Amino acid sequence: MRLCIIGSGVVGVVIARAALHLGHEVVMLEAGPRVPMRNWRRWLDFVTTGVRPYHSCEDTQGDANQLPGADPAFDHFLLKGSRLMAVGGSTLHWSGWTPRLHPEDFELHSRTGKGLDWPFGYRELEPYYGQAEHLLNVTGPLTPSPGHPTPWRSTPYKWNSPPYPVETEPGRRALAALGITYDHVPMSRRGESGEGVGGACMTFGTCRYCPMGARFDPTLLLPTLEAHPGFRLLAESPAIALQLQAGKASGVVHKTPQGGTATVLADAFVVASGALETPKLLWRSGFDAQRLPALGRYLTTHPMLKLEGKLEGPPRAGFTGREVPMPAFFSRHFDTPEHQAAGKMLFSEYPEELDLQAWAAQGLKPEYLGSFAREPRFNLHGFIEEFPHPDNRILPGDGAGAREVTVSYAAREGFRERWQWMTDTLMEVMKRTGCREQDVVVSRVIRRADHSVGTVRFGPNPDTGVVDGRHLLHGTRNVFAVTNGNFPNNGSVNPTLTLTALTLRFADQVLPTLTP
Repeated sequence: MRLCIIGSGVVGVVIARAALHLGHEVVMLEAGPRVPMRNWRRWLDFVTTGVRPYHSCEDTQGDANQLPGADPAFDHFLLKGSRLMAVGGSTLHWSGWTPRLHPEDFELHSRTGKGLDWPFGYRELEPYYGQAEHLLNVTGPLTPSPGHPTPWRSTPYKWNSPPYPVETEPGRRALAALGITYDHVPMSRRGESGEGVGGACMTFGTCRYCPMGARFDPTLLLPTLEAHPGFRLLAESPAIALQLQAGKASGVVHKTPQGGTATVLADAFVVASGALETPKLLWRSGFDAQRLPALGRYLTTHPMLKLEGKLEGPPRAGFTGREVPMPAFFSRHFDTPEHQAAGKMLFSEYPEELDLQAWAAQGLKPEYLGSFAREPRFNLHGFIEEFPHPDNRILPGDGAGAREVTVSYAAREGFRERWQWMTDTLMEVMKRTGCREQDVVVSRVIRRADHSVGTVRFGPNPDTGVVDGRHLLHGTRNVFAVTNGNFPNNGSVNPTLTLTALTLRFADQVLPTLTP
């Protein structure tokens, strides 16, 4: 059987690996170019200039919201820097956070009357979470912090979290004084020994471009795939449209690097193009509002809040063991069933990144370097849950391979009040660390496209969802969509781990059933 996969991110490479193991032929289409990864020359350029090697592949579009009367303070939807169109997809630049969803997150409607339940629960996905953590080189706490909300697990992390840096002490003392629990952040950062692709983490703090591959990205698996005679990757080849007849796809038309078009014929198709690009491709393939009413709707993300302060008190010498910009602790204290109806919240300390460009501009003046000791910074980043709404959606109309996205988005009832609650809660933490409230810089709502979900969501029929529990597109026989767009909701956590677990479930339960 020939399988065509549209997208080369973590979903694409995991499914390709499983399909080749089953003896299938795989053709993979990727809209973007190849980017040199784990290249020490490129890494040095990055840390000295701040320009990432994949910069040209990032979104440059700002606010994508075209809703008339949208409130710019609460309703904006930012694209800039959120995604990558490149071989390896957006996981090339992810920060490596890998928290699991909680069991109640799969039962949002049953528990709160909001949104839609997933077609399966945490218990079914749990074994695949463990596999995903192994694949993604996840390091996490082998002994969970007492009282901290932590999803149950059947297998331990492969590597234990390193000790908290000295830098985190003010924040951890503040949380203890406030009775707020916390734990180590589970992150993709490979340990010193054991199986796994890439090299061991050296705590350089340049996770957005890891020079040794300790933080997982899909290109770590590509050499093995491309050595297989049954695998072919076509880069710079954005898909234009699927060719369908009577609910069955026979091919996909794509652009070529030379400017022409070509068609890939296959027996089955997996669209793995993310929550924003997947709807655009399906619309171009003829799936209009009559065929799939939910397509592109229920666009959901979790807005971020940043608080940046300066710790009062006597200066501390040196850089105090900081690992920049690598968060060491996070709190899911407000990520519980009791907070689900109003909207969950997760937050972490987030060390300030040293600015090498500023070093150079100021001639490495001791005064600049010393400022990190004399005026210690303390930052918090918080994510808050938003709930799906059918009128928050992507709008059709973009051409094949175009990065532009148009959305219609509005903050819904109760969001402003919950946002103020989160701001007040995190401000109390900042004050307990020793920061003066009048000196704390508080961001506005930061709603980016990084963690978008819902646009291709699970649902029992076309009126409520786009795919069934097997990821099969409603109304088709051989077109599947595997993307974070399948999530009916996302709680307040980063989606990459759950997306990888979903992909492993698909590879295990669905892929072996496919026939020509």
